[in-house]
Amino acid sequence: MGVKTYSRKADGGKALTANLNVEEFACSDGSDMILISQELTALLQKIRDHFGEPMEICSGYRTPAYNEKIGGAEKSQHLLGMAADIAIAGVSPLEIAQYAEFLQPASGGIGVYQTFTHVDVRAGRARWDNRSGTPKPVDGWSGYTETGTSEAELAVEWITKAGILKGNGAGDFLLDQPLTARRFAVLLYRYDRQRKKE
Repeated sequence: MGVKTYSRKADGGKALTANLNVEEFACSDGSDMILISQELTALLQKIRDHFGEPMEICSGYRTPAYNEKIGGAEKSQHLLGMAADIAIAGVSPLEIAQYAEFLQPASGGIGVYQTFTHVDVRAGRARWDNRSGTPKPVDGWSGYTETGTSEAELAVEWITKAGILKGNGAGDFLLDQPLTARRFAVLLYRYDRQRKKE
């Protein structure tokens, strides 16, 4: 996975995952160019799926000028299209950080703020707490543990065992890809055939 360059004007409505599109990552200064990491969008979709609620991207890509204007870090991952500040209604920034920690325990950046959580996909590992208004390094954001198999995991297991979801032949079921009308029609067709066999 890598970082792709998009145009706000030409690509704004383009889906990146099942629930995220290009426009959501645009810089607040109104500039057209948007850099977005595919690894970041995959991570954010997993977080969104886990909590099952819409996610607000408070800050995605930033141009150097805008990052400087708002006092962002000189080497901010936002400049590279590899970071997002996110919020989910009804979920605390700490809870989001704890789940992000579970997803990427040995890499990436995770920072907790009063109203949002920063997540990035840098190769190294960084953790900080900025709820007081001053960033303080922390060891990590422990607290989340898997308590069992989620409904989503059970559904994927069932749909693959039934032969309804077959993937791309390389073992990838494309679970984080947008669902096109054609792909949805194929899934319905296979489901109907399976149902008639039972």
